[in-house]
Amino acid sequence: MVNPQSELYETHPDWVLHAPNRKRTEQRNQLVLNLSLPEIQDYLIDSLSTLLSSANVEYVKWDNNRSMHELPHPSTAHKYMFGLYRVLATLTSRFPDILWEGCASGGARFDAGILHYFPQSWTSDNTDGLERVFTQFGTSIAYPPSAMGCHVAAVPNHQMHRITPLEFRAHVAMMGGSFGFELDLGAISSEEKAAIPEIVKLAEKVNPYVIHGDMYRLRLPEDSNWPAVLYIDPRNGNAVLLAYQLKSTIKETIPPLKLQGLEKGAKYRVDGKEWSGASLMSSGVKLWWEGDYQSKVIFVERV
Repeated sequence: MVNPQSELYETHPDWVLHAPNRKRTEQRNQLVLNLSLPEIQDYLIDSLSTLLSSANVEYVKWDNNRSMHELPHPSTAHKYMFGLYRVLATLTSRFPDILWEGCASGGARFDAGILHYFPQSWTSDNTDGLERVFTQFGTSIAYPPSAMGCHVAAVPNHQMHRITPLEFRAHVAMMGGSFGFELDLGAISSEEKAAIPEIVKLAEKVNPYVIHGDMYRLRLPEDSNWPAVLYIDPRNGNAVLLAYQLKSTIKETIPPLKLQGLEKGAKYRVDGKEWSGASLMSSGVKLWWEGDYQSKVIFVERV
């Protein structure tokens, strides 16, 4: 992006995306730099290299707040993306110790090309616990869960105005490889504040399964009130189950949750009891729920 009230734009007004003989439209007082042009790619590489060399920078979040508008030619979008990839390839190679994160404000706008350069992306600006269940299940179909940035946000949610339990929001956020918080500790209850250290310990225990494990979507939120996902660590066969109840029900028979990906003849310990892999996959586990927005984290240990 570039601000029209800047030395860069005043010097190079032709460097922005624009259609000839048409008005240039701004968003957030900005126009979009045309990365299809090699001279702009070089400018960004040089400018950002100077900036990143000036301090001990360890983390960069690269946002996408506006789509490509007012293209001068139908092929510009294609050239733009290759120009962007050249910039990212150069910078990430030149600064290999920086953690780079993509940010595109929505799970449907991940970019598999940028994922080649950035190990993680912000999954969505919508951090509502319930909405995130759907977003993260959907995103993980096309992208590795290790790449999803998922945070525990404040309630009432700033977009949906919904209130969900802290534990539910945390267990939902644990589905992604980059777990974090967006909370003002001075604005939450003493009970929630006291619960955070244990949540962090649990997240640190779950995270290796998400990073290294194979993901099994046992139930999708579009199909069931009780979505669930299983991550199995192929190195030792242990697994972690994340299960949810979206809304409470009265006298509804909750079907057993059948696991996947286990070895039929192996033994597994679940909540202190031992079961065969065949039993856990054919008969499943019975989970009991009470209330809206409920969740469970269950470790499945191979004996």
